[in-house]
Amino acid sequence: MNDAIEDFMDLFQGRTDAQGTWEGGSKKEPVTYTTFANHLYGKELIGIYPLMDNSNVWWGCSDIDIDDIDSARNIQTALRTKGVTSWVERTVRGFHVWIFSSKPCPAPIMRRALLAAHAAVNVPPKEINPKQEVATGLGNYVRLPYPSTLSDSPIEPPVRMILNHLDENLTLGAFLKAAKDSRVHPDHLKPVAELYTPKPVATFDKFAPTLAARDAIALATPYSKTMWRDGPMQESDRSNVLCRLAYRLHEEGMEIKTAYTILQDADRRWGKFYLRPDGEEQLLKIINMAYGESN
Repeated sequence: MNDAIEDFMDLFQGRTDAQGTWEGGSKKEPVTYTTFANHLYGKELIGIYPLMDNSNVWWGCSDIDIDDIDSARNIQTALRTKGVTSWVERTVRGFHVWIFSSKPCPAPIMRRALLAAHAAVNVPPKEINPKQEVATGLGNYVRLPYPSTLSDSPIEPPVRMILNHLDENLTLGAFLKAAKDSRVHPDHLKPVAELYTPKPVATFDKFAPTLAARDAIALATPYSKTMWRDGPMQESDRSNVLCRLAYRLHEEGMEIKTAYTILQDADRRWGKFYLRPDGEEQLLKIINMAYGESN
């Protein structure tokens, strides 16, 4: 067996009865040494479900789905000040921040430690894995870094690699050695997780807009007006920008119904959830996250 594959498998272990596909979707197949080898050799790229049946995880991952390395580094710095080592991965559209545990860690501790770091540096939590604190079904998977790294024809451009402190790609070997020696014990993560205080859950569901969108946006700051007017930059993720707009409106003190009106109008013009059967549900989820978040 290849030591690098074994170390990679040990670091990113999770559920062993299913794997995520690169295209999106799930395969109910055992996760084995061959599964990880195929990923690293580029034969079949995979994602791993972190949340095991006992509601423990071996790792956590925060997904920053925009090209904003400062946000990723700020989260990493917040964790470092509490003695927690984390790793920044450059993805196709943004960055992942990973924490690896030295033993199975209760999902609430891992998730809330990452949420606490987000809160400390005021970075809205777009997506944090594990997404659930209690195992109910498979949960959600995360695509693994270093796809096809051991192949003679690695994927180009060389994204989905861990970065060093100079924002340069770490080789697989260098990353595995450093990460293996710096995994965090759950007892060390627990006081960090306890710093996280969930916001009260928003209680509204559906309501009639109180203002037309143009009247509503007139109440916002120039920054939010620009986001609402210009929308996402080319190749950026529309749902992420909708999230950022909702958080920004909340920070500005915008009344929740007025903010939702602005969000509806932005979505209609940007074409993310507009006309989708679950469009309203998705927008309500975003506004609930911004104005009242639960775990």
